[in-house]
Amino acid sequence: MIKFFKFLLWSVFGLVAVAAIALFVFIKTFDLNKYKSYAEKAVYEQTGRKLSLNGDAWLKISLVPTAVLNDVSLSNPAWAPTPDMVKAKSVEVSVSVLPLLDKEIVIDTVQLVEPEVYLYVSPTGENNWTFEKPGVQTAQAAPLTANDAAVEVSAPLNLVAKEVDIENGVVIYQDLKSRSKTDVRVQSFALTAEDMASDVDIVADLLFNGEQINATATTGSIQSLLRDEPNFPVHAKVKAYGATVDADVKLSGLLSGNISFVGNVSAQNPAGNFGAPDVNLQTALSGNVKNIVAEIQKLNVAGNTITGTVKADLSGSKPYVNAVLKSPKIDVTKLSAPVKKAQVSLVSSAEAANFVPATPVDLSALKLVNADAKVNVTTLVVNKDMALSNVSLTAKLNNGVLNVNPLNANLGGGTLNANAMVNANQNVFSLDAKGQNIVLQSLVPNLGVTDDNHFGIGSGGKTDLSLNLQGEGKTVRQIVESLNGQVIAIVGESRIQTGSLKYLEGSIVSQILRTLNIKTKEKVMKLQCAVARADIKNGDASFPKGIVFNAKDLTVVGDGSVNLKNDKINLTIHPFNGKLADTNVVQAISSLLKVSGTIDSPRLALDNSAVIKNVVGVAAAGPAFLGSQLLLDVDESPCYTALKGTAYQSMFPAPKGVQAAGQSAYQGASDAISGGVNLITDTAKGVLGILSGKKK
Repeated sequence: MIKFFKFLLWSVFGLVAVAAIALFVFIKTFDLNKYKSYAEKAVYEQTGRKLSLNGDAWLKISLVPTAVLNDVSLSNPAWAPTPDMVKAKSVEVSVSVLPLLDKEIVIDTVQLVEPEVYLYVSPTGENNWTFEKPGVQTAQAAPLTANDAAVEVSAPLNLVAKEVDIENGVVIYQDLKSRSKTDVRVQSFALTAEDMASDVDIVADLLFNGEQINATATTGSIQSLLRDEPNFPVHAKVKAYGATVDADVKLSGLLSGNISFVGNVSAQNPAGNFGAPDVNLQTALSGNVKNIVAEIQKLNVAGNTITGTVKADLSGSKPYVNAVLKSPKIDVTKLSAPVKKAQVSLVSSAEAANFVPATPVDLSALKLVNADAKVNVTTLVVNKDMALSNVSLTAKLNNGVLNVNPLNANLGGGTLNANAMVNANQNVFSLDAKGQNIVLQSLVPNLGVTDDNHFGIGSGGKTDLSLNLQGEGKTVRQIVESLNGQVIAIVGESRIQTGSLKYLEGSIVSQILRTLNIKTKEKVMKLQCAVARADIKNGDASFPKGIVFNAKDLTVVGDGSVNLKNDKINLTIHPFNGKLADTNVVQAISSLLKVSGTIDSPRLALDNSAVIKNVVGVAAAGPAFLGSQLLLDVDESPCYTALKGTAYQSMFPAPKGVQAAGQSAYQGASDAISGGVNLITDTAKGVLGILSGKKK
């Protein structure tokens, strides 16, 4: 009996050995090249595309047989710009043998070396990844290499790839209608799964249009994917462009083409990346390939929190975005790194170096989408001294033209209403803004009375603003140099505490006030009105007696211009204390001031030419000349004069009766006499020039 079992054991062993040797010999001598034509024909019958197996094909001997194919390609439709949709230097596929008994193909590994994939969308909307079986007519159009009868190929019951590796791959996506192109370079890609029912792990290092992208992901099983089950889970973490994105979403309709999704996405952008502050986003996403809805749970930009809803419609030729956003507080000063300011303000001339830079204004992003947006901000901090409240705006972007209308806000206890337009097609800008009942000391707290020794506004301070500006250009400087429009600020009755300038110290305003050496017996000055009016034409801002400070004991009128093209200042300041009388004629003449130089470096001095003109005028025409020159500075309605010809001139009473007639007469006399004085002084200069030998 024992000998029988030994004989049986050795017989089984011998049969296994013979079978193994036979299998070895079969695999060793099996020539895959004989079957390439069958594979090519089968692929064509299923897809209508030509599969080309140009290189050698063979099997590697191991416990897991491996098929190796060299120089593989799959053709494109005729309209595509490249002949091949897919090609690879080599493809290696390792298959487990035992699962074949259960009609399950278990691919241990798939290795693709230097694969190239070209995806196209035609001008008529067709794509090259949609396959159609050829009809009888079209079947004969594609040459086949098969020399035998058609082979019936049936798909196995189950198919799973446990590991897929890609080295040095390329994926090109190109829309031939919009001429957009996406270039993805696959440096490495690995996909692993234990079996068909297990989750899939993916690790990828890519170059997306030249930018490095590192991604890891875990998805649902291949089994659920092949069954096109809904809510296919994907959890991915992507590092790209210096930012990090985490997504936890569920996808449906991946194989049917009706793709939809729902899930949560968070993103982080560190401070300085893209020249932006730190950004953290948490949002819930839903939608499909044509319509996306993002419920922004929290968008934190440098400490500024924003919530709302953003909807995107991608079905048209240009994406359309609709946004409704709100924030309890936005501090603009935190949104970017501090930069040197460029401004036209007389308050901070020391900060106006390189008055307006030639920084390019890039509006190309406005041409990419159409959009509607509504934004509400409870508090908007403009700078350390200024904040707006209850800001609301409605914006519409259509074919490169952005309209913000209206923009409403509470400002310094008053209201601000504005609208703006930016035309990215022509680089044209416009702004129209009106402010009413803005309290200066509420708008700028530093202008309030803080103690008994410093200048401040005790009460009143209500201000109206009007800005109407248009400009065009591709740089900030070009826009400023082309500006046209008008800027008006009007301050009503106020009580101003005199004293040392704390907030305005170091500015040109403090220089002017110190030079005037204003002395008043009263600690509080009663301001009747103040006006700043600038008429701007082609970058030249003129002040037609448009700078007025009219108080009970002091009237100051400014006239002149500021050239925004070369930053040159040419302003005269005419201060006058009290009413016109012989006792203050000398003071009036000696206190004529001139501001010249540039906004970067203003210069303040006596207006010698005006003083000389008045002296010569008095000598030539008598005291009436001096009276006519100073009349506009001492009339009882300098604010009316400053606003004459604008929509605000009725805010203050015009000169009446004898005063009005006298003003006109004196003004006429002033113009006539000024012309004569100019002629006299110019002639005198010419004679002196000839006598000195400087002129011939």
